[in-house]
Amino acid sequence: MDYIVVGEVLKPQGIKGELKVKPLTDDSARFRKLRTVYFDDVPYRIVSCRIDSFVYIKLEGVDSRNAAEYFVGKQVNIDRIHAVSPKEGSYFIVDLIGCDIRNENGVSLGIIRDIDNFGSADVITAEAENRKIFRFPFLNRVVVDVDVDAKTVSVAEKELMAVCVYED
Repeated sequence: MDYIVVGEVLKPQGIKGELKVKPLTDDSARFRKLRTVYFDDVPYRIVSCRIDSFVYIKLEGVDSRNAAEYFVGKQVNIDRIHAVSPKEGSYFIVDLIGCDIRNENGVSLGIIRDIDNFGSADVITAEAENRKIFRFPFLNRVVVDVDVDAKTVSVAEKELMAVCVYED
């Protein structure tokens, strides 16, 4: 099955098996519409959901703090069929990981390995052919085009070099 990660379990909440989840989606309110989530390919039905700055979900069959401990650190997944389509110019992180980064001439500069969000902009972590790790912000002036189907991300190399940071 093809999954989309929508959150990460931080800890049990209370003594009745509720989970505190860090949402990894643009709109936490989407959790209210979910009926089923997946952990390690196993489906769990959501019994209740409440939202403040975090999301709190109660899963069917998880009725104690001890049972909830099992989920700590796990990613909350949904079936891609139930995912909300991203807005124009937005992408699922899972679709960008593994994309080939190319300059204006089509020369490969590396492969996207991870994407993190630190507030002001998403930060792409990539690996060059020489195994050197580099990072750069996902900015419109740097990222010229994204083709998820072709698994390519085109960048303005001059702009990339101005903001790129290499790992030692």
